[in-house]
Amino acid sequence: MKNLNLQVRYFQDSTPADVPCRETAFIRREFEMPLPVDETALVLVDLWNVHFIESWIERAAQVTKDCVVPVIDAARQAGLTIVHAPSPPVAEQYPQLQRHKPPEPSVPSAWPPSDFRSREGDYDVYRGPRSQPPGIGVHWDKLASQLAVSPAIDVKPEEFVIATGQQLHELLEERRILHLLFAGFATNWCVLGRDYGIRSMSRYGYNIVLLRDATTGVEFPDTYDNLFTTEISIREVEQQYGFSASNVDFFEAVEKGST
Repeated sequence: MKNLNLQVRYFQDSTPADVPCRETAFIRREFEMPLPVDETALVLVDLWNVHFIESWIERAAQVTKDCVVPVIDAARQAGLTIVHAPSPPVAEQYPQLQRHKPPEPSVPSAWPPSDFRSREGDYDVYRGPRSQPPGIGVHWDKLASQLAVSPAIDVKPEEFVIATGQQLHELLEERRILHLLFAGFATNWCVLGRDYGIRSMSRYGYNIVLLRDATTGVEFPDTYDNLFTTEISIREVEQQYGFSASNVDFFEAVEKGST
């Protein structure tokens, strides 16, 4: 079986036995990881065409063009399984979804009460941050009907489209895939938090590698200039869930694997 020998990075939150274990002594380490091509998939998370945060979608569009599209091209060259995970409503736009149709939703538990879960009536005061004034609807509602995969992304007929983490898991089991390369958006929201994202898929036991150049997070006013929220999200992956790799190292691994 052909391998991609990929240089990966992780954050070691420990020290050698003879070095005091203090946070100031933690370092990043790297090694070359062999990834069997037949057992590796590229998972593309929420590569959207619109978003209610204007500055973010501008940055994401640039990252998609400059970093994600070349990764997809290289993954196709290498023969990796390509899985598009663009959120349930966007996935419904693709016939490929029917190959792994989401199961019917289960009956929700009676607890917490439905009006509490929906924050209605007496529970209105507990609405989440996005529902507190002014809410995201003032920007998002006018864009929701336009939501689709970025026009820079060509979803091939032979590739896979999934809407849920359960679908992704079933697809990976069917194809006997063990290793997941992640690219897409937003690092700190969907790439980490979706049910087909890194946290969820790591709980299944898959080997996780985030392509750190092919993602960007949603920043805050005081992190915007240096994209520090994105950096912290990458560190979370490197410390807890798996590894990261650069685009340069991914392209090199593909090139060497093709010769």
